[in-house]
Amino acid sequence: MTTDQSMTETEYTTDAELVSRTLSGDRDAFNRIVSRYQILICSLAYSRIGHLGQSEDVAQETFITAWEHLRLLRQPDKLRAWLCGIVRNRAKKCLRYETRRPVHEADSLEAMEHVPAPEALPSEEAVSQEEEAILWRALGRVPELYREPLILFYREHKSIENMAVELDLSEDAVKQRLSRGTSR
Repeated sequence: MTTDQSMTETEYTTDAELVSRTLSGDRDAFNRIVSRYQILICSLAYSRIGHLGQSEDVAQETFITAWEHLRLLRQPDKLRAWLCGIVRNRAKKCLRYETRRPVHEADSLEAMEHVPAPEALPSEEAVSQEEEAILWRALGRVPELYREPLILFYREHKSIENMAVELDLSEDAVKQRLSRGTSR
């Protein structure tokens, strides 16, 4: 088997197959689950928490919880929905524990990829921080139902079709949530 063939097989492995392989001891199968859903889970956590570091911690906790409880998943073909439920519950717990709202201490959407140049003028940094604060004040007023698609669309550059699949919604529902989210 060539590398190209194994890559193709990896791409087309169903969630149910990955769950089955993981349960039979194949750790690489769980790594593929993480790779497949990492962006979605991190984005959902970020859309609820608004703090990049904490959202990454919640995403990691989500996958640890999934690893520990995978045998309890009754419908392996519903893995994505199950993971989304776990991350939403973990994010709620985090917010309850920290008693914070998404607008408090929000990190930049691009914080991990963009580091300001050392010679940036203080006025430029102040403008950037003010823009970030404005963004999170606006997002904080958007209900979670609409915030998730907005984050996936604008931060992750997901298409409507991809968001519909990842959020287990119809394309019309995604369009409606984006429209309602942007009009708030």
